Amino acid sequence: MGKSKVMSVAGIRVGSRAGLLVVLCAAAIAITACSGGGAARKRGADGRIIPTLAEQDPSGTLYARAVSRAAAGDCNDDTMNVLTCFAYRGHGYEGAQTALGQCYLASGNSAEGAEWIRRAADAGWADAQRQLALLYLRGEGVSQNAVEGAKWARLYSRNARLLSLGVQPDLTVAAEFSGVLSSEENARSEQLAASWMPRYWTATTELDQSVVRSCAVEGRRPPAERPGIVTTPNPY
Repeated sequence: MGKSKVMSVAGIRVGSRAGLLVVLCAAAIAITACSGGGAARKRGADGRIIPTLAEQDPSGTLYARAVSRAAAGDCNDDTMNVLTCFAYRGHGYEGAQTALGQCYLASGNSAEGAEWIRRAADAGWADAQRQLALLYLRGEGVSQNAVEGAKWARLYSRNARLLSLGVQPDLTVAAEFSGVLSSEENARSEQLAASWMPRYWTATTELDQSVVRSCAVEGRRPPAERPGIVTTPNPY
């Protein structure tokens, strides 16, 4: 591609509707709430202002806010650039890949959206697996394939990372596949799910520098305000 901004069940037991994206969005709200705003800043025993979470981890704050905006349907150029920048970092940034895929789907670029969601699903990201299952079922951005979709639905319902957070899989995913597959197709989807192994995507193209800069942040700790206190270089 050269340089570019992006360019890219029956038989399933599940619980209540939820997803990992909800967890990410909750994290974004929590981080934003800790950003200080106009409230009086907390101070430590030595009188120094205690850095907020946003100040301690500006990159994480930027990431969480971009994912949260995407979930709310705010996929403007700035959001897309930030998500793209993080998504290109590969493994560990599957939340950004999934959110970026959602934005592409919302914009009508279903093939690109499905590809980003597939990358995150391949790495084991639960919400991406959920979405990919439905994309295959509907033939959105991918060739319609109910067996392949059921495979991803099974993987989603059994996702260890999701369950370890105490989040129950979305009930509606299994409902979507109810009565769709024959017994032979169900057996095949089970075989595919059982043989699945995670794969981690690595970028093979470079991003435009303007996109790279969109997620380049520097932490800034509040300056010491008491006379005689020597500040240290910013470790971030």
